[in-house]
Amino acid sequence: MRAFGNWPPGLRAVVAVAGSCLLMVLVAWATLLGPDEVFTGPGPRPATATTPTCIPLPVTTNADGTTTVEIPDDVAERPYCDPPLEFAEGGEEIVERPPPLWTKVLMWVLLATMAAGIAAILLWLLAAVLREVRARRIRTEEREDIGFAVLDEPVRVAEQVAADAVEQDTLLREGDPRNAIVAAWHRFEVQGERAGVERRMSETSSEYALRILDLADADAGPVNRLAELYREARFSDHAVTEDHRSEALAALAGIRQSLGVRT
Repeated sequence: MRAFGNWPPGLRAVVAVAGSCLLMVLVAWATLLGPDEVFTGPGPRPATATTPTCIPLPVTTNADGTTTVEIPDDVAERPYCDPPLEFAEGGEEIVERPPPLWTKVLMWVLLATMAAGIAAILLWLLAAVLREVRARRIRTEEREDIGFAVLDEPVRVAEQVAADAVEQDTLLREGDPRNAIVAAWHRFEVQGERAGVERRMSETSSEYALRILDLADADAGPVNRLAELYREARFSDHAVTEDHRSEALAALAGIRQSLGVRT
């Protein structure tokens, strides 16, 4: 493949198939015409012999100076030299007959089938190349969009935290302290989804919330404290009191302050 240089794989395949198809067409053309029409030229010279290997046919000179080759009756029995092409054994004239019509029809059908197959292969390869070019263009555009989106994600996360502050505070202040802390932590997932940050398949809800806050560059101190309170409320058996709720409110206020969101 070094002869192709830096050509893309699709273009290499098109060139290889086109060359193979051209070779097949030339072979079919040569078969249809026959070797006598394809290979022309004087050909090898016959070897000269010092003694005749056959009996020459008798030649009669006419009154006008022309000559006539006579075909003897025993031309098939004795080693005479070859008679003219228009005569065969016994003096019969040789008639060159064209090939049967069905052979010509069969040959043209085969050529038409081959041409249709070549055209189908070329169209398929062209479609494959166009699909690859379109896919590369889409991937390039997606990478550009993702690059801009990643740069804009912290701002959008902070905006969603600010827009959802009232609802998150309401969840944390109302009801049982245990359920309130769990609901307030899960609210970060809603804010991340609204900001356009998709959750990964391998992430738990807690890991996703931590990634959202880390993406927005929130202060690690209040984030870790609120995460500890969430795990304690979610998985521990001991009582969760109003003191825990107050600590959670303070940690949430610290997170918003680090994001530039006024509580």
